[in-house]
Amino acid sequence: MKAAALRSLLLSLGLVVSGGDDSRADSAAPFRWGGSSSPNSVSSARGLPTDLEGREPMWALRLGTHQYSIPTVDRGRIYIGINDTAIERSGVPSTGGGILMCLDQATGRMLWQLPSPRYFDGVKEPYHYNQWKCGFCSGPVVDGDRVYAVGGRGEVLCLDREGQANGNDGPFLDELEYMQVENAAEAALLPADGDIIWRFDFLKELDAVPHDVCGSTLLLAGDFLYACTSNGVDGKHAYMPRPDAPSLVVLDKRTGRLVAREGEKIGHRTLHGQWSSPSCGVVGGRMLIFFGGGDGILYAFEPPRPAGEAVEGAAVQILRKVWSCDCNPEEYRVRDGQPIPYSRHNRKREDGPSEIIGTPVFHEGRVYAAIGQSPLHGPGRGQLSCVDAATGGKIWASRLVDRSLATVSIAGGLLYIADFSGNLHCFDAASGERCWVHELG
Repeated sequence: MKAAALRSLLLSLGLVVSGGDDSRADSAAPFRWGGSSSPNSVSSARGLPTDLEGREPMWALRLGTHQYSIPTVDRGRIYIGINDTAIERSGVPSTGGGILMCLDQATGRMLWQLPSPRYFDGVKEPYHYNQWKCGFCSGPVVDGDRVYAVGGRGEVLCLDREGQANGNDGPFLDELEYMQVENAAEAALLPADGDIIWRFDFLKELDAVPHDVCGSTLLLAGDFLYACTSNGVDGKHAYMPRPDAPSLVVLDKRTGRLVAREGEKIGHRTLHGQWSSPSCGVVGGRMLIFFGGGDGILYAFEPPRPAGEAVEGAAVQILRKVWSCDCNPEEYRVRDGQPIPYSRHNRKREDGPSEIIGTPVFHEGRVYAAIGQSPLHGPGRGQLSCVDAATGGKIWASRLVDRSLATVSIAGGLLYIADFSGNLHCFDAASGERCWVHELG
């Protein structure tokens, strides 16, 4: 299969956000999951094979034991997060951490890798994350010569597209220590090592307590990176240790400086954790940032003031909320005047409220989002909501969708979403009428 055909096939499967400079109208836009900031994962590729029987793969690469990241393709390279069970970098043992890897698209050859071993010092109660061997769960975002991703340790990383092949660019220069290379003081960086430009630590900078995984993808809009902090409950699932830590923050993409944070105190209402990825869209001539909260509420925020208007060292801005919409019906939250308990891994319930885990999709003036929970909590009642992007008013909602971690896809007026119970649903995106449902078995 030729490279162009492979690219089209991967696009059709939603595995590639863009395939090269000739595949997008706006060459200045970053490469990212879904192909746009919406992100509506629908491909415009045509002429794809309907049957892969008898077609040999160009190459294959074992990625480890768990896989949660979506690859990003840019100018002949594939960027993907994996876990470190098959680490081959000398001096770096497998610790149950992750690796951000850059591969040659045509051959699968590794160009560089950045191992990110688990933290062992200081990561104890109330912390409860990075323990499931999930590795890098963030879809990398490529912008020119920079690669951005949320790391498994609770951080935002900005890396050099070329890795260490063109030298160690600062200001971050401690890659050996970061990778926990044995005898780091005597070791040397390799050309195939990753090159961190800057790093923003949620734990140190925000006093956040990530829960389970740092499982969101960054939104890059203009000079700003929007990041979900994965702030959540303690290791015993009893309380929110840091309810005042922000769930959504904004960084300057050039320096990693904290520019803004949400001020809605989402942490005080968070049910379990924060794993949804922010998205954006232009509504009435202005950009809005959409974020699915760990409290089950969909938010729309105005972007912060432009970076050029902010003074270095100035106070961190508070994002202005434009609207919010509870994606849980009231009867999911309260019964007979009493709050309905949230489901847990050791106390599964089909009723009760749920958070938003999938990414809100902006499409033709509307925002679509579903509620769901960790798969460990089992199946339960969900809801898919369609919200007016200008006002936050509910246009329609369907309870035919059970709990779901999925992000919707919309094409030709039809909306598709899978739920945890194993159903694939197709809805009329405008009216909310379900066209069909397929049990996946």
